Amino acid sequence: MAALACVTALAGCGSSSDKKAAPSSTPAAASSAPAFIGVTSGDLLNPGVHLASELALMGRSGVGSVRAPFYWREAQPSRGGPTNFKVTDPLVEAAARAHVGVLPVVIGTPAWAARHPGKANSPPQGTATYAAFLRALVGRYGPHGSFWTEHPGVPRMWIRDWQIWNEPNHAFYWSDQPFTRDYIALLRAARAAIHAADPGGRAVLSGFAERSWELIAGLYRAGARGAFDVAAIHPYTFEVPNVLKIARLVRAAMVRGGDAHLPMMITEFGWSSGKGKVRHPFGFETTPADQAARLRSLVPLFTRNRRALGLERIYWESWMSADRDASAPFDFAGLRELAAGGTTRAKPAYDAFRTVATGIDRCLRATPSAPCG
Repeated sequence: MAALACVTALAGCGSSSDKKAAPSSTPAAASSAPAFIGVTSGDLLNPGVHLASELALMGRSGVGSVRAPFYWREAQPSRGGPTNFKVTDPLVEAAARAHVGVLPVVIGTPAWAARHPGKANSPPQGTATYAAFLRALVGRYGPHGSFWTEHPGVPRMWIRDWQIWNEPNHAFYWSDQPFTRDYIALLRAARAAIHAADPGGRAVLSGFAERSWELIAGLYRAGARGAFDVAAIHPYTFEVPNVLKIARLVRAAMVRGGDAHLPMMITEFGWSSGKGKVRHPFGFETTPADQAARLRSLVPLFTRNRRALGLERIYWESWMSADRDASAPFDFAGLRELAAGGTTRAKPAYDAFRTVATGIDRCLRATPSAPCG
């Protein structure tokens, strides 16, 4: 879900509680919080991909959580019609069976709810319809969700975190710029809806790339404090140390905004392996071997600094990519390559990820307070 705009030398170029107990009549145990290291879905949801096999592989590879788009326009294509979960149900089921959490990115206004019905990137007209959709999602996948009742044999990996849109500072995702006032209104309505449906649920900030520290500082100046429960950024840049520098700048902006103790997620990070293969590079393309090397360097660095940064989870962009669209640098970002016909193969970055992620996961499970990494 990478945004399509180039940026500064530092930031690179832009992409993408109280737990309720399960009722005694339900046999399966409730989920715990997802592990530290996750991935974004990328091309995982394309037709022809075997979801169950890929999610099972994720679970064996140290993936604690998968971040995936939940498209509003697909679930509620018509006003007043039934909510259609046929796209999201298989993902949630496959992830739960693999004991992998899901972080939904709730995005994509249907025409009937859009401010600009002819634009796929239109924000909603008002906030009530989006909030109602979130309540429907929580009612499906939250602690008392109908999905779990209808699938009694599936481990109850409740969804508690909901990411509210993706990179609204980009017109690619949010047509009306500047975005700040309208997005804050949507955030507040979304958070209220989530908390009403699940008091332990959380609204996750959309995730910002480029000069994310300035964007988040601008949100605080516009009154966003209290509108979200978890901050999120997409710190794309070429040099590994600068990724950590961006996270530190964002944490400093949060401290100044009065949210020193609010958790943060890196909901996208990584490098494209499309060096020499894309027509309009973003500036952080590299080779497949170097993509793997940078992953091996950065993931342990994030892990060791997670407490200082208040960092709760990180998501590599992405699990799977087609690695063939010369117009899209992020089409080369995956750990795994999706070839024509639906066959898949591991890239060097996958082997690096599996080694690092499984080692860190074992360390964190054994001693959660250890530096690990």
